[in-house]
Amino acid sequence: MTSSTNSKLADTAKDAVEDLAETAKSKATLKAETTKAQIADRVADEADSFRAASSAFQDNALASNAVQYLGDNLAHAASAVREMDLSNIQHDMTQFARRNPLVFFGGAAALGFLAARALKASERAGVQATQPDRHNYPGVPEHQTAYSDQNARRWGYS
Repeated sequence: MTSSTNSKLADTAKDAVEDLAETAKSKATLKAETTKAQIADRVADEADSFRAASSAFQDNALASNAVQYLGDNLAHAASAVREMDLSNIQHDMTQFARRNPLVFFGGAAALGFLAARALKASERAGVQATQPDRHNYPGVPEHQTAYSDQNARRWGYS
């Protein structure tokens, strides 16, 4: 191969990689915008729920006003999320991380911890939903519940 052929191949590969990167970036931006809209809609729905719930506290004006205030703030947050520009968010997060690295990484660790706890809790809920009466007691066959009459007599409970 000649150097001009190698140069053409390198240029073609470079163009293909740039096109692929641009496609990936546009898909990620579209997904982020869709997710942002879903979050804003969810927060707006919760705001409406809070506002509706404030009428349940007719006897207590303070509680009614507090729940109404929360609903109004959630609605404001939903509109703020809708109006956010993703590139500005990225820039702001980068600047914050540079100015406060300990707070940033501490917050990231806390969010990771909370996410792990949420996943673990949802995992437990799934297991309990499928086998609510099954416990790990010795001598209890898999197809039986933990407290059948036979097992109660075996362990001295009846």
